[in-house]
Amino acid sequence: MEPPRLISMEVTRNGSADSRYRILANQRVKYITIKAGALDAASLDDMDLDFQNVLPPLPYQEDTWKLACITRNPFSGRLEAALSSADLPSVKTIWHPRMIDHLDIERTEYLALLTQECKWKADSGPERMIAKMARFYWEVQYMEAETRMYQVLEGRGIAPKFLGHVHEAGRVIGFLLEKIPDGRHAEPADLEICKVALRRFHGPGFVHGDCNKYNFIIRPNGQVVLIDFDKANTCADPALMEAEIASLEEQLVETTGRGGGLMAFDEGNGDGQ
Repeated sequence: MEPPRLISMEVTRNGSADSRYRILANQRVKYITIKAGALDAASLDDMDLDFQNVLPPLPYQEDTWKLACITRNPFSGRLEAALSSADLPSVKTIWHPRMIDHLDIERTEYLALLTQECKWKADSGPERMIAKMARFYWEVQYMEAETRMYQVLEGRGIAPKFLGHVHEAGRVIGFLLEKIPDGRHAEPADLEICKVALRRFHGPGFVHGDCNKYNFIIRPNGQVVLIDFDKANTCADPALMEAEIASLEEQLVETTGRGGGLMAFDEGNGDGQ
């Protein structure tokens, strides 16, 4: 049996706010919250590589709990753990027939905090795919919003192909997409074709909400594909749609890298994984 291992974290290094961890044990994910002030900065730094010795003993291999809350007893000074089997939020919009276990996804490259290039173990081909998954409960809302938009856009040719829902022990936490082969980010010369694609997106009655250049992928044949729909909203105001289209010219000349999340991501750099 493999030992428990840390797979994600959202950490406040000085311990002034709650820190959260996802730990994989016995093919199940455990969610651990360390309350603010329970650990000092040095102990939080040690969590990455030595969490079992930093935390109080926990029954990682038991399926009777999902959540643990770690506090420090103000009288004894000892760390204490409260375990819970409460259910966590799940994506509710389930429209695709394929369900993919997150354990069957093999990451090949980090792209952004919630996004990775990957291989699906059930697919023997060499193709890479894109997985977007919530790590913690507050991120499920973003997966929900995007999943709904992919349902709306299915078959319209302006979004990557939706390959299925990703679940964690039956709880849907994300989705799998095609990776656009040989795609590139939009440039100023692509303004007109990006306008056409955005107008097509507006057709069902939505605005994108984040029209930075990195959310427009150009296929080798010149077809434009839009991505990142977590900020999309219904809209019945033509003026707002036209304002979004008018913003494209400025967005495509952007050089600061704002919005350029889909790039190699250093797993050890920063406080979130």
